[in-house]
Amino acid sequence: MAVLVPVLAAGWIWWRESDTAARWRFEDAMDSWCGGLTAYEKGPLFEGLATDIETSKDRRLGTESWRCFLGGGGGSVTVARLPGEARIRGQEALPPLRGKQPPGPLGGDWQGSANGETTAVLLDCRNTGDAIAVAVFGHPGNSERAEYRDNFWTDADLHWARFATATAVKAAGKWNCDAVPGKALTALPAVTGEESTDRADGTCAGLPFTLDSRLNTVFEAPADRGSLVELCRVGSTNSFDGHYAFLAEFGPYAERRDTSGIEDRTGHAGVRGTEMWASARCPGATERTAFSGFLPAEAATVPDDEGNQGERFGMPAFRAFAERAAERHGCTDLKLPPAKG
Repeated sequence: MAVLVPVLAAGWIWWRESDTAARWRFEDAMDSWCGGLTAYEKGPLFEGLATDIETSKDRRLGTESWRCFLGGGGGSVTVARLPGEARIRGQEALPPLRGKQPPGPLGGDWQGSANGETTAVLLDCRNTGDAIAVAVFGHPGNSERAEYRDNFWTDADLHWARFATATAVKAAGKWNCDAVPGKALTALPAVTGEESTDRADGTCAGLPFTLDSRLNTVFEAPADRGSLVELCRVGSTNSFDGHYAFLAEFGPYAERRDTSGIEDRTGHAGVRGTEMWASARCPGATERTAFSGFLPAEAATVPDDEGNQGERFGMPAFRAFAERAAERHGCTDLKLPPAKG
């Protein structure tokens, strides 16, 4: 007995203090947390979660949908299986891709987007027509973002993008979804921030900037067929503070009214005041994909250097934006508002 007590004490200390035991306890807890769907372990797509990461409540949103909180500070991961015939019903489980910067593609042949606040990934199931959707919100570790890095992204952004892709693949396996994953992400495509209109080469490329001499800046992201959300902002540094915004949403984000900001649309395309909308049928979507445009009110009243007034950029630019985005994503049956709205 005298020998057994020290042995038990040593075993207890090892269980409490060793890194190996901490990993075992962590893995045991994570096997059931969030339905056992998250990719906490090390693998070819992700380096694994740290054993000391804070995990709190996990909440089932539906039969095959979870939202789970991690990292403290309101960070969360949502994992959902979206049925093929009613995929749009599952989109409310996903947090909107909102942020101060345009959402950028993930690259690596993934269908997904990130904006420094949220990363979203979508995997199409070839055998069922369903889709696996994963969104990481809050990017734990990113609370003190620098103004910009060379390509905007931080190390935490890449870490959670890799986690999201690995979690999508793991969830696909759990839910018998035959999906084609992308490559392991080593970097996210560069988002350069505000640039002059003559350097537009991403989501703002090809717009008719020469129609309005007041416009001289764009805020865009790389244009990529895998993007779930594409955004282009065009502004003026000298004439007015507002900006033009053109938005295209795909996959489960195609019909999010809380993202597009246009309520009570009538018809597949139209104009109402300073708002415009269009729609198309895009691959993998059960509903028509939405395209939205917003005009700055000042554009109609502030004169240019030659004293000319009137808004003349919005409609041709929105039509060009929607046409290019629809073509890039393989969409058909594009419905646009009339050229003179």
